[in-house]
Amino acid sequence: MRKPVVMPPWLVKGSRTVIKDRWIDLRADDCATAEGVSIAPYYVLHYPDWVHVVCLDHLNRICVVAQYRHAVGRTVLELPGGTLDDGEDPLSAAIRELQEETGVVASDWCSCGSYATNPATHSNSVHIFKCRAGAIGATRLDDQEEIRSEFITLSDLRRAIDNGLFGHLLHVGAISRALGLI
Repeated sequence: MRKPVVMPPWLVKGSRTVIKDRWIDLRADDCATAEGVSIAPYYVLHYPDWVHVVCLDHLNRICVVAQYRHAVGRTVLELPGGTLDDGEDPLSAAIRELQEETGVVASDWCSCGSYATNPATHSNSVHIFKCRAGAIGATRLDDQEEIRSEFITLSDLRRAIDNGLFGHLLHVGAISRALGLI
């Protein structure tokens, strides 16, 4: 295996919060490269870590959720998942989010890795888990959530990816990782 390239970190000369509320935490850093080139402001978005759950049923169908996403102005299919609560470990968050959004109680949990969501601008990671669906109970959605869940075949998932209905690239990558495609 090739030795990784390591570059010196930027020097942060100053930092200020641009906006911080329950939805966004944006900071502006005044930086300089190791060569002394100024990069100011450089914006960084801070979010809690996320979890994505690749849940298969006994027929190897995958659990997906449908919800309206305002930034793209339409309903999309995604994996169940969400953010970690303060102090929560990733597996506990994955179990909680799957049950809240779909009602699924799962077994055979397996971590498929943790990855930077967007290392250029985001400070958080996404934790990917694979599991096997068991019993299905009631969902426990937040007041602001309207989510529908279903199990679809991998062929139907591929068609949804191809036509853009399942278009969140982080979720496509999570599926690829969990199913051993990469």
